[in-house]
Amino acid sequence: MFKHVIFDCDGVLVDSEALSMRLDVAILAEHGVAMGIAEAHRRFVGKTFAAMIAEVEAETGKRFPASASADKDRRLLDLYATELRAVPGVHEALSAINRQPYSCASNSPAERVRVALAITGLEPFFGNRIVSFEDVKHGKPAPDVFIEAARRVGLAPQDCLVVEDSVTGVTAATRAGCPVLGFTGTWAHPDEHGRKLLAAGAQSIFAEMADLPALIAATR
Repeated sequence: MFKHVIFDCDGVLVDSEALSMRLDVAILAEHGVAMGIAEAHRRFVGKTFAAMIAEVEAETGKRFPASASADKDRRLLDLYATELRAVPGVHEALSAINRQPYSCASNSPAERVRVALAITGLEPFFGNRIVSFEDVKHGKPAPDVFIEAARRVGLAPQDCLVVEDSVTGVTAATRAGCPVLGFTGTWAHPDEHGRKLLAAGAQSIFAEMADLPALIAATR
């Protein structure tokens, strides 16, 4: 039986993916790369911004400035201040799950995660139990962030249940040896995406945060 729950942040706790993808597409366009939001979402959700830039540079031969990641973070935090919302029902779900406290493991910078949790009122559930790609050698889909999150609470990865929304994140958690629940509620085509999460290793999928407490109680 698992002993701790680790949550991804973007697309699971906060409804930030649309904001991030909108900004990514704008930054790409500013550097001469035309890409639609649907394509960016399909290809890059769950990956770090640096990984996206590296992939685009390899494909196009264009070079982005070293300040690109810092510029993305600054501009996204400006959007967070006015537009960021918690995923519907997540406050009630976190309050109802009898597994507090929780950890958060994200491919976003730690400061962005902390700001997101503070803006949406989710910070009390997590405190300082936040691991980002900056804390480990490799971000998702490598397992490092989940292994480190488990280590910080004194547990083995297999003792930690993960809640993820992306194939990248589910892959990382599975590689770490964690059982995974896949959340589809922030995706445009949840049924189709759910099949991808199951194929990547999720034990179960769900689309409404109201279903999470019962699903966690039933998970072994």
